[in-house]
Amino acid sequence: MDKVLNQLRRRFIIVFMIVGGAFLLLAYGSIFVVNVTQTVSSIDRDLNAVLDKAPFPGLIDKDEWMQRSNCIIIVRDDAGVAAYNADSYDSEELEEIVKFVVAEGEESFSFNGRYYKSTYRNLLGNDITLYAVYDWTADRSDLAEAGVVTALVYFFCLVLLFIFGNMVAKQVVEPVKHSYEQQKKLVADASHELKTPIAIIGANLSLISSDPDSSVAQNEHWIKNIESQLGRMSALVSDMLELHRADEAKNKPATSEDVSEMLNGVLLSFEARCFEKNVTLTQELQPDVKLLCIKQNMERLFAILMDNALKYTPEGGKIDVSLKGDKKNVTVDFTNYGVGIAKEHLGKIFDRFYRVDNARTQSAKQGNSFGLGLSLAKSIVLDHDGTITCSSDGEKYVTFRIELPVKQAKKKGENEPHKQQSRRNPKQGE
Repeated sequence: MDKVLNQLRRRFIIVFMIVGGAFLLLAYGSIFVVNVTQTVSSIDRDLNAVLDKAPFPGLIDKDEWMQRSNCIIIVRDDAGVAAYNADSYDSEELEEIVKFVVAEGEESFSFNGRYYKSTYRNLLGNDITLYAVYDWTADRSDLAEAGVVTALVYFFCLVLLFIFGNMVAKQVVEPVKHSYEQQKKLVADASHELKTPIAIIGANLSLISSDPDSSVAQNEHWIKNIESQLGRMSALVSDMLELHRADEAKNKPATSEDVSEMLNGVLLSFEARCFEKNVTLTQELQPDVKLLCIKQNMERLFAILMDNALKYTPEGGKIDVSLKGDKKNVTVDFTNYGVGIAKEHLGKIFDRFYRVDNARTQSAKQGNSFGLGLSLAKSIVLDHDGTITCSSDGEKYVTFRIELPVKQAKKKGENEPHKQQSRRNPKQGE
């Protein structure tokens, strides 16, 4: 599985780098292309501006005209060819430039490591031709420097993108890894739980088959052992199916539900069991509390906690259930009295297949508890963005508290909680 996770992480990084790199290339490439286009357009505007402002006819005020220009100006007329505004060039260099512009008709050319761009215009028919030549060596150097800087920034961003992608990939793969580890642990723990009853069933069947002439009555003890272990296996399969059903219910849309009515219905279903065990159930439920939730899972959550409280409450004991809601949160408490949970176990009881091996477990008086219920309860609470905690004095009581955000829940009014004591065995108090 580690190999599969590593491949998944690498594929994510590759896709992340390709998409991110393409986006950065498009962004930085567009910026560079825009800079080049703007530079070339600016040069063309300068060249044309020189020719548009030429003082013709007769080149009157030519000195003032040329002073405003950063271009070499070449005039060709009947008298020949003359170059102006080129004091920084020696005669040979200027002659070569004129040759390129006039004789060769080049619009863009390089000479002695310098780069030029030129344009021309005919005036007074074809009697006079004006040429403007712009030395854009510095502009070209700036563009090249900007291109190098852009490339360096781009590759630096790619490095950051790789680092960030690696971090994100770990976060993305982590839930998959966690889910796999949970599944692996679930299979291992379930296999371990099934191993014992299967071994016991096999041993009892061997004892029965060792005496083929014995009657059913004579093998009653071994048959009861087999039935007991089959019950354990059936309970384990049922608990695992509950986990599966809860996962499937996650895909259902959340609806606004009356939690007060829902919890009251769940408690009502436990009335007979409370009566049989002579347990007093006290309710303090605020009416008309609304919550945006998945009804199926919320009912399962309440049933798990009520079953857990009843299971670990001794005969003649007491269970308190309270429900309170405000504009922000809905709080539900399940408290059972009789046996507590030691402090060292409080942080582990929500783990799958974890069972407290003390007087609390012994008080349950049954062997079909696999420690999956509270794990499922926590999963349901987390799916509703809530929290579930357990507190105990270690001796006399245990309280499970659920806090769920209201979100879009609506309440009919601010109603005060009322107390209701019910499901009490008539024998109690006599």
